[in-house]
Amino acid sequence: MPIALYLVLREENLSQVTLAIRHLHDEQILLDNGGLYWVAVDQASDSAALAVQCLAAMPANARATLVCCEHSSQELASKLAADTGPGLLKLFDINKADIGLTLKSLVGELTRTAPAADSTLVLMLPDSAWQSDVAPQLQQCCLSLRQWLRARQCSLLVISHGQASQLHDRLLRLNDTLSGLAQLYRRDGGICYQLHYWRSELGVCSGQEFELELGEGGFALSVNEQANEQLSHTDDQRIYLTQRPVLEGSPPLSDQWRLFESREDLLQQASRARAASIIVAIDSNRDVEALARQIHALRERCGIALKIIVREMEPCLRYRDERLLVSCGANITVPYGTTLAHFFSIIDSVQGQTWRRSRITDFQLIFERLRPPAERGLLAPREFIRTLERVYSGASGEVSHQLLKLMPRGGLAIEQYLNQIGLRRFGDVACVVNGAFYLFLFACRADGLEPALGNICRLSWRDLFSDFQAFPGLEALPREDFLAETSLPPTFILAEERTAGSSAGAAGHGAYSPQRTTLPITDLCS
Repeated sequence: MPIALYLVLREENLSQVTLAIRHLHDEQILLDNGGLYWVAVDQASDSAALAVQCLAAMPANARATLVCCEHSSQELASKLAADTGPGLLKLFDINKADIGLTLKSLVGELTRTAPAADSTLVLMLPDSAWQSDVAPQLQQCCLSLRQWLRARQCSLLVISHGQASQLHDRLLRLNDTLSGLAQLYRRDGGICYQLHYWRSELGVCSGQEFELELGEGGFALSVNEQANEQLSHTDDQRIYLTQRPVLEGSPPLSDQWRLFESREDLLQQASRARAASIIVAIDSNRDVEALARQIHALRERCGIALKIIVREMEPCLRYRDERLLVSCGANITVPYGTTLAHFFSIIDSVQGQTWRRSRITDFQLIFERLRPPAERGLLAPREFIRTLERVYSGASGEVSHQLLKLMPRGGLAIEQYLNQIGLRRFGDVACVVNGAFYLFLFACRADGLEPALGNICRLSWRDLFSDFQAFPGLEALPREDFLAETSLPPTFILAEERTAGSSAGAAGHGAYSPQRTTLPITDLCS
């Protein structure tokens, strides 16, 4: 760590330290002395905004230490206004290459900085920090930190950034060690804040989810959340408006059910509802966009208390289609093959729910957010990286994708396997770097990876490749290797040129055309 810098900003009476997310209750954001709190953020820019907001809200007599890796502590401190922040702020930066060793001796490093009692530490780390070969075990590190914090009555806020789901799963198992755990991530154009648990002197909060907005002053509870935090019960909350095919010929369960032959009649009646359950059917992929538009208009007209349920009557919805329907206002999509009894249980489970997604008034904007990039097939490594940057930096980065590295089986060159790969969907791209095959599948869930590999490989993918390595995001790739490679594999270019030449030659000589031939009956019998 470099020599610390000291910023003396102002002095006032000492008060409590919080995350300072506006309009959340104190028990949801308060940090206790001796507590270890962790907020996992998917985007680095959002983690920086949260850190600045927390520091800016600290009282004038507070003493704080900011330790950063992949962020600049001086740059973050420079965003504090002259009349905000702690009276004393120490700044430290950790080199990314040294992060594993630093974590291994983190307690000793923090002791060396000699924070005073009742001080607050903010530690900003990438998720990849725990993937270092020399990094300590996460649980053991947190236990050591908790003991150290309690002995000195200091509080520590860890703000990690990245999309490493394995790290999040490990953090969920540390509820006896951490004082608080929350996630902040982008979803469908909005910002979701998921509070797994939070302990302070005001009590314990758990299992809560909020929609936030990011403005000049930092994060705050969204206007929609504030307006609808306490929804009053309405007269139609136990009314069910449904298309007749949804019930598979069964009669209405009670007088509260209203059946309609067509979707248009159902939606016209639903436009006057406020908290009823609206159940629509879909049996063709061609109807997805039209249904999404209708659901979006219904949600805009009726508000967030309406329960909109889409039942798939034939297997037609892809992952992206489901996300589009939910982003436009559906509470849930029920997959094809769900039994009628299970379907009724699902309907019961959504009663009392409110639709908590970000409300975007422009349907075309929602549609564009989930549109795949125009590229597909084999790309040059540099173009591959640029395509993925657009995906992960844009809204489509909120959809689950698969980023893989596959090693060829046997001693053949990777280019000799390319003829067995067919990437037909827009957004599915690949490249070759240092003899390895890198593959990106747009809008593909982890449970759909095996079928996807089966669709794009003419032979079994296990016969072509020995295994694959999945990456959590773009930051996990060896970026320098990709930028050093600027062209497609030469043999692949030659193969394309030969194909083009063969097609041109065939066009010049004229193509063969089929002719009718009648065989004698004797020839047919023989």
